[in-house]
Amino acid sequence: MSNATLYYTTTSCGASNFIAAHRAGILGSKLDAQQADIRAHKILTGPKAGSDFYAVNPKGNVPTIVLADGTVLNENAATLQWIADNAVTPVGAKSGTSERYLLQSKLSWISSELHGTVGGLFNPTISAEVREYITAKSYDKLKFLNDVELADGRKFFVGSGFTVADSYLYIVLSWSPYIKLDLSKHPKVEAYFKSIAELPFVKEAHAAMAKASPPA
Repeated sequence: MSNATLYYTTTSCGASNFIAAHRAGILGSKLDAQQADIRAHKILTGPKAGSDFYAVNPKGNVPTIVLADGTVLNENAATLQWIADNAVTPVGAKSGTSERYLLQSKLSWISSELHGTVGGLFNPTISAEVREYITAKSYDKLKFLNDVELADGRKFFVGSGFTVADSYLYIVLSWSPYIKLDLSKHPKVEAYFKSIAELPFVKEAHAAMAKASPPA
């Protein structure tokens, strides 16, 4: 049976899937990974390099995982759980457990509350008033993350070890310098982010993505 294929970019939330799959030990065995340019809507690497990404995913977004049977998954709550279910090294609780439902809840919070809010700051066409509003809402989400979710100073977002929720949250937080959000206003969030960034396998995944990138 052929492998599933992940399409991602190195800085978008698709990168969280690459990091999770790298940690899970499934890249090249259960999951192939190819880069896409979501602005030009082109596949950049692999056997379909140069072809129209819309032909793979009509929404044109990443992450996208195409399963061996042709099923297309393209939202993090689904793609990251597929990676968790196929992991060699665990990156999430087993399906059907209370811990797994908690993981799913946290993934949904990252997607709808944090990513869904801060993502608006990437839009260069919004007015100063709208940007101020979204920035304030973004800090509200970071305050909740700091004061509630990470209140005990935990190293990982869910449970006692690295999960797909950490890869997703880490990437969303990594956007802060580009959208002018100051993580130092929320020390526990900043400490969490720095801790995940220093994990050896996270560094390895970033290096692997850089190596796989086509020449500029």
